[in-house]
Amino acid sequence: MNKSNSLFYTNIENRDGAEEIFAKLEEYAEKEINPVYIISRPLEEKSESYGYEKGLVVLIPKHKIMFINYGNSEEKFEDFYEDFIEDLGQLSKKYDYMKILGRPRQWKNDFTAVYDYRDIRNLSLSDFLEENKLQSNEDKRKGEFLISLLTGSINDVGRTGTDCPETVLEKIRRKIILFDGDQTRFIFDEPHKDKIIIQGLAGTGKTELLLHKIKELYLNRQELKLVFTCHNKILVENLRERIPEFFDFMKVDEQIKWNEKLWVMSGWGSKSDPNSGVYSYICSHYNIPFERYSYNVTFDDICKRALQKLNELKDFEPCFDYILIDESQDFTDSFFDLCKKVTRNCLYIAGDIFQNIFKKISVSEVNPDFLLNKCYRTDPKTLMCAHAIGMGLFTNEPESYLSWLDDKAWEACGYDIEKAEGFYNLYRKPLRRFEDLGNTGIKNMEILSIDRKDYIAQILNIIEELRENNPTLRPDDIGIMFLENTNENYQLVNLLQAAIEEKFSWDVNIGYESKEKRKGAVFVSNRNNVKGLEFPFVICLMQNTLDKDLQNRNAIYMMLTRSFITSYFIIPNEEKNMIEKLKQGVNFVNKKGFLHVKEPNEEQKKILNNAIINENNIYKSQHDIVEEIMNIENIEKIYRNKIHNIIKTAYREELDYDRLYEIIKMNYSLMN
Repeated sequence: MNKSNSLFYTNIENRDGAEEIFAKLEEYAEKEINPVYIISRPLEEKSESYGYEKGLVVLIPKHKIMFINYGNSEEKFEDFYEDFIEDLGQLSKKYDYMKILGRPRQWKNDFTAVYDYRDIRNLSLSDFLEENKLQSNEDKRKGEFLISLLTGSINDVGRTGTDCPETVLEKIRRKIILFDGDQTRFIFDEPHKDKIIIQGLAGTGKTELLLHKIKELYLNRQELKLVFTCHNKILVENLRERIPEFFDFMKVDEQIKWNEKLWVMSGWGSKSDPNSGVYSYICSHYNIPFERYSYNVTFDDICKRALQKLNELKDFEPCFDYILIDESQDFTDSFFDLCKKVTRNCLYIAGDIFQNIFKKISVSEVNPDFLLNKCYRTDPKTLMCAHAIGMGLFTNEPESYLSWLDDKAWEACGYDIEKAEGFYNLYRKPLRRFEDLGNTGIKNMEILSIDRKDYIAQILNIIEELRENNPTLRPDDIGIMFLENTNENYQLVNLLQAAIEEKFSWDVNIGYESKEKRKGAVFVSNRNNVKGLEFPFVICLMQNTLDKDLQNRNAIYMMLTRSFITSYFIIPNEEKNMIEKLKQGVNFVNKKGFLHVKEPNEEQKKILNNAIINENNIYKSQHDIVEEIMNIENIEKIYRNKIHNIIKTAYREELDYDRLYEIIKMNYSLMN
C-alpha cells in the first residue's frame, strides 16, 4: 500500500546532502500531527527561480521560518534569502496581509532564522525546533499568516485578525486555515496522468481545491478550454457565482472569459443552449444527436450512446483541455468515459468517498489518486457520529448494520483501528482547526427525540440557548435542514419562519427558494440544497422514524456533517429502543472521543462489505517514484543523484512507472 504523509509537503527534488533532515521532518509531521512544508520558493510563484538550488525553507506552524543552506556558497545563499523575503513581502502586500504583518523589515528578524546545514546536522530535531519556537500567541498567529502566503492557502485577514479570540465560536471561525500536504500536492503539482481521481470525506475541502486548481490552470495557460461541472443544477449556479468571487479574493487580474476559456455547467444541459451542459456541448460541437430527458431514458444510457457516436468519428479532436467534475458520486462511469474522450490534457474527478457506501450496488470500488480523509469542516466526533448513524452502527447489533468497511477502508476513511474482545475502537486524529480548544464541554452532536407537534418550540429553544452561550452569534451561523420532501415539512417551514422572525427579529432564508446562503439570515432548507454549505450549528430534523433506506441514511450523514461545532438531530419520539441506542452511542463518542462498535462475523462482513477503497494509486511525484524504484533495485547512494539528474534533464515529459523502471535499470547498468 502506497500511503502519502498528508501532513508533509516538499517541492524540492534535489535533496542530495540533506536527505537526513527531510526524513526527520517527515517523521516529525506524522508523529506530532503537525504540518511540515519544505520549499524552495513561494508555491504560487511557479516561474520564480533564485539561482541557487541548495537553499531550503522549513515551515512549521508556531515556529519561525527556517532557512537552511545545504550547499557551499554563502554568497548565493544570502541572495536566495533576501530574494525570498522580498517576494514574501510582495505576497503580503498583494493579499492585504501587510496591515497585520507590516513590512518585511518589521518582521524578518523575529520570524526567520538562518542556518548552515553543517552546523545543525548533529543537533537533535527537538532541540532545533525548540530553538525556533514562537512564544506569544500573537506571534504564532502572525507566523501562520506567513506560512499561508508561502503555501498558497490564502486567508481573509479581515476575518481572522491577529488578536486571539476568546469564545469557541470565534476560535474556530477565525482559525487560520493551512492546506495539508495532500491538498497542496493536488493544487501545485503537475498532473502525471490524463485522469486524476480525488476522493474525500465531506468537509475535506474538495470544492475549494478544485477552485484553486481552476485558478492555477487558468492563469498558467493562455490558450485554454476549461470546464467545471457537477450534476446538481443548484450547485452549478452556486459555483458560477463563487468563481468570480474566488478570483477576486485571490487577486486574479485577468477577466473571466465565460464560455470561451471557462465553462461552468451541469452534466446534461438542454439542446437549445449548448453551454448549459457538458453533454449538450458535446452534441452541438460534434454534431451528434441530442437526447432529451424522458422517463425511460437514463443519463447513463445517453452517455454510452454519445461515446459510441464519437468513437465512430474520423479525425476526432478533443474539444476541451481540462474538465473538473465535482460530486462525482452523482454520476456513473459512462459520463467519466465521455468526458475523458473529449479532454485533451487531464480529467479531474472529485467525489465523497463515504457516499459510495450508500450506493445501491453490491460493491463500490474506489481507486483514488488523492485520498482526502481529514475533515476540516467538522469536528472528528461529529464525523464519527454521522458515520455511525449513516451505517447503522450504534445498534451494536451486526445483523442490523447497513454497511461495514474492511480494515483498509476504515484506514482510508481516516480511522485508526484498535481491536479488543470482539469490538472495534475507531479513532480519528485531532485536527488543526480544533486543536487549541481543549475540553470545552460542548456536545458535538445531540439527539433530541420529541413529539412532532413540539418541533418548532424545540428549535426555538435551541436558538435561544445558542444566543445565550455565544455572544457573537449571527443568524447565518445556523442552518436548519429537513429530510423528507413532504407537505408536512414545507408547512412546518412556513410556521418556523414566522416564529423565528417574531421571537428573534431575525430574517429567514428559505434555501430551496433562494438557492443560496445569505448573510444575516437563518438558513432553512430541504436536504437537496445543502451540499457544499457549512455552519457553526446545524439543526436536522425528520418526520418519519429512522429506516434502513440507504438514500435517507446518506442524506442524514450529509446534513449532520454541515456543522463545525454542533449538530442537533431531531427525530420523533417513537421506537424508543432505537432512540436510546442512538443517544448512548452519541453520548459515548462525545465523552470518550472514539467509536466503540461490535465487529460483525465473517459471514456478516461478506454481506455488508460494499465498498473497496484502494490506496495503490495515491499520487507521488516523479522524484518519489524514482526513489521507490531505486529502493527496489537496491541502487547505491552514490548513483542516485546522477540518475535523478539524467531523468530530469534528458526526459522533459512525465513518464509512467514502467518506462521509468526501464530507464533506471538501463542507466544503472551503464554506470557499473
